[in-house]
Amino acid sequence: MPDKAKPLPTPGMDPTSAPPWWLTKPKEIRAFLESLAGVKVEEIGHTAGGRPIVAAAWGEREDLPGRSSASLASALSGGDATAFYGKGERKRQSILFVGAAHGTEWDGTVAALHYLNILVTGRDLLGREWPKMAENGRRHRFVLIPILNVDGRERALDHVHWINCDPDYFMMMSQGLTRDGTILTWPSAKLTCPIPPDSVRILGTYYNDAGMNLVYDAPFATDCQPETDALLRLCRREMPDCIVLSHSNNGSLVDAPSAFIPTHYKQKVHQLAACVGMRCYKDGFPKREMPRRPTFYAGEVFYQSDAVYHACGGLPLTVEFPCGWQNLPDSHQGILDIGLAVLDEIALFGVAYRFRPKDPAAKF
Repeated sequence: MPDKAKPLPTPGMDPTSAPPWWLTKPKEIRAFLESLAGVKVEEIGHTAGGRPIVAAAWGEREDLPGRSSASLASALSGGDATAFYGKGERKRQSILFVGAAHGTEWDGTVAALHYLNILVTGRDLLGREWPKMAENGRRHRFVLIPILNVDGRERALDHVHWINCDPDYFMMMSQGLTRDGTILTWPSAKLTCPIPPDSVRILGTYYNDAGMNLVYDAPFATDCQPETDALLRLCRREMPDCIVLSHSNNGSLVDAPSAFIPTHYKQKVHQLAACVGMRCYKDGFPKREMPRRPTFYAGEVFYQSDAVYHACGGLPLTVEFPCGWQNLPDSHQGILDIGLAVLDEIALFGVAYRFRPKDPAAKF
């Protein structure tokens, strides 16, 4: 540490205290998942730091017959996507929820854990009954990776929420701090990838122990991160119809689609985003965003959502749940209720319209 290091910002609130039903720590999450009847819990891999990555699944999985191709690209190029997906349609579609690729973006994970409890018991962890939400959700299989970046989460394990947090402190914990005391900021921190862990005073929770921001990992390279490998292996095995990639910001909800998915998939993302925004508007929530641009904010960028599509053909949704550090909502229950509404609307959309759009037949 430099002799005249800049004083660190303070959070301006207590980030270490939250209601008992606000589950964010890996051990308490795993214990909760293992307590649920009918939920299968497994380790799907390990992080760069050697920590287990846990997944949980509820609901019967349906595999379609007639698959002859292990490559989506090959099936599409041959003119028949069912060679990859199988013949017919699943009666029970599969939703894969991927939480906390950035270690302390846990707000969607909290909602997903409550949502899973609703599927199992009909109630959230506050004891509130949600019969229609349970009915909608039980028509799907639900698979959950609560925390993908366990390394980043463990790096700030005592922190459990960001409501009313000082923005500089949040940025420091998220992005990191240089040796001269400069807070790394979004998005310029992305110009160094990976961030050498020994080069910074604080390695932000955005990164795994190798300093990698997992959403920009090279998924098809020989040196991809073990977290990415575990995620893509699960996608290949599970073949989900929809993948929810959970993040946290001021609550922009379903983001614009990334660049390298088909046009008819991009259209479906926008359709679903509008339904989610309208649901939050009708429910009177302070967050009711929908994409303000046709594509991902950085333009033609290969992102984690592209990677999971090319692995399994599921509809990828990047969802930014509100975390309360910038402004409303300013309560844990407010954040939870928005998260539950988003997940319910996603499930309902799948019931009404199905997640994966039909691929057009090739014309030779």
